[in-house]
Amino acid sequence: MSTKDLYRWSGIACILAGLLIVLTTLVHPSRETLEIILEQELRLVAGHWLGTFSCGFLLLGLPGLYAAQSERAGRLGLVSFLMLFFGTLFIAVSHSYGFIAPVLAAQAPAMLDAINAYPPVVALNGLLAVGYFLGFIFFGIATLRARVLPRQTGILMAIGSPLLLVGGVLSQLVFEALFIVVILSALVLGLGLAAAGYSLWSHKEKAVLRSAG
Repeated sequence: MSTKDLYRWSGIACILAGLLIVLTTLVHPSRETLEIILEQELRLVAGHWLGTFSCGFLLLGLPGLYAAQSERAGRLGLVSFLMLFFGTLFIAVSHSYGFIAPVLAAQAPAMLDAINAYPPVVALNGLLAVGYFLGFIFFGIATLRARVLPRQTGILMAIGSPLLLVGGVLSQLVFEALFIVVILSALVLGLGLAAAGYSLWSHKEKAVLRSAG
């Protein structure tokens, strides 16, 4: 595969990943309490399926997205790429919860809290939070510094990621209506990722290739 084809296919994968981030947030229930898991099982399962595919496309697109700006992104670019890659992998693994939660909620509801408190699961959630959300912040900053892709793509990724994390925590623990913050931040993050992918896929790739070379 030529470098040009790598960028084009990576761009398509990033566009799909960005779109699926938004769709996942719109479909997924605002909370995952026992009652909501049982009442909105279809939305929960569909949201986790979409989220899993979003992670898959992001893992396919990230190498090309990083390669296009690797020479100018420096160490921050490499570190943020690795953080984001493994953070996305951990999120993909964690999506399995959405497939077993409805069964446990119906058959053994006490197991839900036990699973969430299980140390390996707690560690996985911590690693995905650091790798994915912090990785997106650093990757966005690295994109800004590299000046290969449009500046707004880096800004949107760096802003959307922390807002998504904060909005998710607040909507779960404080006030459910704050889930609107999650939706808006997912739109920002998804738009930034899709725009970066479009820059690789579209005719703008010629400028990217010259800058990366």
